[in-house]
Amino acid sequence: QCRYCLRYSGKGVSWGGAEKHHTFAACCLDRAHIRFSHSSLSGGCSTMVAMCDGRKTKPPRLLGSTRFTLALVGFFGCVVIYALRSDVSFAIVCMVNGTAVEQLTATINHTKMSSCHLSTKSDSLDKEVVEGELIWPKSVQGSVLSAFFWGYLCSQVLGGYLAARFGGKIVIASTVISSSLLTLISPVAATTNVHIFFGVRVALGFVQGAVFPAFHTMWSMWAPPLERSLLTGITYAGAQIGNTLVMPLSGLLCKYGFAGGWPSIYYVLGIAGLVWAAVWFYYVSDVPANNRRISAEERAYIESSLADIMSHGSSKKKRSVPWRSILTSVPVWALYCGHFAGDWGAYMMMTSLPLFMNDVLGFDLTSLGFLSAIPYVAYFIFINVGGMAADKVRDSGLLSTIAVRRLAMLIALGSQALFLIASGYCGCGQEILVIVFLTLGIGISGIQYAGFVVNYLDIAPTFAGPILGIGNTLSCVAGILCPLMVGALTPTGTKEEWQMVFWITGAILLTGALIFSFFAKGEVLPWALAEPKKDEEHGLYSRNGDEKVRLQSDS
Repeated sequence: QCRYCLRYSGKGVSWGGAEKHHTFAACCLDRAHIRFSHSSLSGGCSTMVAMCDGRKTKPPRLLGSTRFTLALVGFFGCVVIYALRSDVSFAIVCMVNGTAVEQLTATINHTKMSSCHLSTKSDSLDKEVVEGELIWPKSVQGSVLSAFFWGYLCSQVLGGYLAARFGGKIVIASTVISSSLLTLISPVAATTNVHIFFGVRVALGFVQGAVFPAFHTMWSMWAPPLERSLLTGITYAGAQIGNTLVMPLSGLLCKYGFAGGWPSIYYVLGIAGLVWAAVWFYYVSDVPANNRRISAEERAYIESSLADIMSHGSSKKKRSVPWRSILTSVPVWALYCGHFAGDWGAYMMMTSLPLFMNDVLGFDLTSLGFLSAIPYVAYFIFINVGGMAADKVRDSGLLSTIAVRRLAMLIALGSQALFLIASGYCGCGQEILVIVFLTLGIGISGIQYAGFVVNYLDIAPTFAGPILGIGNTLSCVAGILCPLMVGALTPTGTKEEWQMVFWITGAILLTGALIFSFFAKGEVLPWALAEPKKDEEHGLYSRNGDEKVRLQSDS
């Protein structure tokens, strides 16, 4: 691990025939001489030899820094992005005329009874609030809910390529603007024809496929190795806050909103997306070197900790993506298995949690929005606590990078499997216990963000976007299959049927965690090093948190 830092800054220094302001930063493992090259001097590349003074220096303060601002802006971006994604999950409740649908399929009321009986008064009040004008049978509603993932499936690899080619800033901004415009036209599309609305949802999924590969591409240029878990955790935690907020917000707008109630859900969220895109353009840059607000100290800290990556990111000629190496890499496929398992659990609960609470516990729809949000508040907390803990453990040298990633996955997915299975054995009179189990299971699973999510940056930071694009493509299959599996296994919504759903989910979670733990890696893979020959020649490159930083000694 990198223990000491060397920094030199001088103005008007005559070196190699050039007089200008110079800033140098490097890491060393001991007090030996180090050598590194500085290529910005006129007249070509020069070499400086220096001595570490043995003092362990602290990085620039995170709170209030430019990289922290980027994390916060990204956090609110994920809030908006996930709200735009999941708004239909609750909006559809008040879009559809439930009474008319029940008349079309009269047997539903008798075959899908809750284990816990709803009071007639509560049920009638709830229907009075959420009754809409659209007559969409259950099969059509299911198709509408899955439409997003069909589009999302098709654009993951393309999104990673676009982020690597054009940078994360423009790709993310374009994605949010497009998503917002599609959301704004959704009410008109829904009332015109269900097929048009289906197409809008597919298009929304397609444009959002680029979001997370683009975020990973940006963080590969901004996140120092020992801050990766925390910074990415802060950013991606916004996704769960988006899910949490859209549930009760949709319920309130359905009842009190303008334009007839449910259309206001789409209008409010669409406008919020456009506002965020303007903020993103103002504050964000693809790399530290292009940011007008970053301090010289913070820029030097980031660039020195990511020396090999920054040389790639700032080069005029972009490296081609090594697709063959990616697709034949065992650690990459182990990462994909962990990713698929984690997303299976996330998508299963996101699409089916309200249904489970209604089927087995008998909660009315008015309560579902607030009760379904509780586990995601815990999820948000565990994402950030887990990220900070992971970075602290790595910084202390107590565990290696891969040990931290494996431990995070085993705790996250193992706990989720345990508590989901336990929830399936609870019934009437145990509502509080079920909420506790679901909150713990979904909440603790947030620690996976310190596992597979950030591991993309560990093993291939230069190509994190394209590799994540493939991973998200594979995990989209989970988003498509989960609702189909739940529908097939819970035709009457009994507790026994839900137990089978949770056992299958638990098996997938544990299998993914074990494969990841056995075969994943925690260091940059050889084919992912930026310009490895040039770096080795100068004797300076930084890999990641175990800090396999090599600084050639003066001999």
